Amino acid sequence: MLGVGVTGHRAGALNTGDLTGLRGRLRDALMLASDVAATLAKSNAAFFDADPPSLRLISPIADGADQIAAEVALELGWDLQVILPFERTSYRSSLANAKSRSGFDALIEQAIGVLELPGESEADVDSYVMAGRATVAHCDILIAVWDGRPARGRGGTAEVVQLALTRGTAVIHVAPGNGHDVRLMWSGFDPNVLTLADEPAVARALDRPHLEQVLSGLLLPPPDEEERDFIHRFASERLRRIRTRIEYPLMLALVGVRRFGARDFREKHCADQIRDEWQRYLSGCANPNSMSAPIASLEHAYSWADRLATHFAQTYRSGHIFNFVLGGLAVCIGLSGFMAPQFKFEFAGIELLITFGIILNAWIGNRHQWHRRWLDYRQLAERLRPMRSLKLLGIAAPDPPGTATNPVPRRWIDWYAGSIWRSIGCPAGSLDPAGAARLARSIADHEIAPQVAYHHHHAEQIEALDKRLETIGFSLFLATLIVSIATMVGIAENWAFVDRYGDWFNLIQSGFPALGTTVFGIRFQADFGGDALRSLATARTLGKIDEEMRRNATLTRAADLTEQAARVMLSDLDEWRLVNQQRELDYG
Repeated sequence: MLGVGVTGHRAGALNTGDLTGLRGRLRDALMLASDVAATLAKSNAAFFDADPPSLRLISPIADGADQIAAEVALELGWDLQVILPFERTSYRSSLANAKSRSGFDALIEQAIGVLELPGESEADVDSYVMAGRATVAHCDILIAVWDGRPARGRGGTAEVVQLALTRGTAVIHVAPGNGHDVRLMWSGFDPNVLTLADEPAVARALDRPHLEQVLSGLLLPPPDEEERDFIHRFASERLRRIRTRIEYPLMLALVGVRRFGARDFREKHCADQIRDEWQRYLSGCANPNSMSAPIASLEHAYSWADRLATHFAQTYRSGHIFNFVLGGLAVCIGLSGFMAPQFKFEFAGIELLITFGIILNAWIGNRHQWHRRWLDYRQLAERLRPMRSLKLLGIAAPDPPGTATNPVPRRWIDWYAGSIWRSIGCPAGSLDPAGAARLARSIADHEIAPQVAYHHHHAEQIEALDKRLETIGFSLFLATLIVSIATMVGIAENWAFVDRYGDWFNLIQSGFPALGTTVFGIRFQADFGGDALRSLATARTLGKIDEEMRRNATLTRAADLTEQAARVMLSDLDEWRLVNQQRELDYG
């Protein structure tokens, strides 16, 4: 889907003698956008549906540029999504004249959805700021019918243009009046710094090559072949009903952190948990708040990514436990040959099998990229989940992909998440100030508070695991120390038990340090202590956001807080990935 928003001067600020020319320039821009989108979809058919791109115009349908663009879009066969700054009856009465109100009525009838924001009156500047923000949140390109002058107050076209550029949204600048070329502005044209709307470095002529450059950057997956291969891999993944790699959950159970149960080896348990959590969200947050958005596709995408992430997290972690534990046991078995020389050949054979098993396990894990699949799928899932709340708020949006100055996805998960956001479209419904505050509290209850609880629980569990592993490792080294001292004293005093149990002492003195090092390796590789600290820091920050969401928040405040909550969770994940991405499955 391609979403094009519109913002522009109202009828009183337009030259009535050039309305025909303005209509023609808007038609040309929309036709060029649809043609380029269709061409890109066809040439990259492996990543898109076989159907032609869905085209949607998002417009506040105010008298003037908004209504003209909406009428042209409908004539070209586009869908129309309407965003109103306040309740439709009051908004209709604010329009310039009977002709504008008649046009408003006709456009409302043809719209596929109407979003009424909780502005309070025509004089309420915040109402128009919200409408502009909502338009930018749900479009890929913004058409701005704008005289090019700086903002003369809040909520105007210039402010919306600057917001779009800051968020990485491309802007088609159509200047009212004859003699002006149509320009294409995009922060990606000047990827070194954040630029202002009047900076020439971000502007190009609106022509096919430049628009292809913009839409290729915004709509197509990253050009890197490895990233594109992962898109196909994600689409072709299959999950088995039974998880065979259970070493990690078994370790958690053995050290007393949690019980081993069906959730550790049955994939259905994970799918059921996700479905139940989304049902609670829908019944407690989405359904009671007069807002609707087609988030079923979002639930499906999130569920698939989350289940894959859970599967590969357990598989990868279990692979590490397997290698470290068997590596320590191999040392002990090798030493056992001194205690029972009659079985030396058998011990050598067992040690050979263990070594082969470690090498094979690492080779399979690296070849099938357990590590990257876990990291990628977890990051994708956590990008998708907050989108449900961002979408319901109407004016909120996830941060653009890439960097703040170059909004082009560099990784496949950023492109995929952006595609899901785009496919959902704009929500519909009506919010008044009380409804906005109620929605904010619902999001706090069903989105943010559960994440606070999760991070607290995760931090407690993982810290307990780290401390118990530390105790086990310390006990192994302490036992080695005690046996070493006993051996030295026994040799000095010529005690008979030293000769009688000398082989056992050698096994303990050599094997226990190997097992202790195994425990240390498991702790170091997994960074349990650092993971716990990151979760606690995230829980504290989200807890403060949760408190603010419950303080009778306005829609703008709720949108800011929810965007920040999503940002905090992704920041935690980015740091976690940075720590883990170099830790491929090794040989113990």
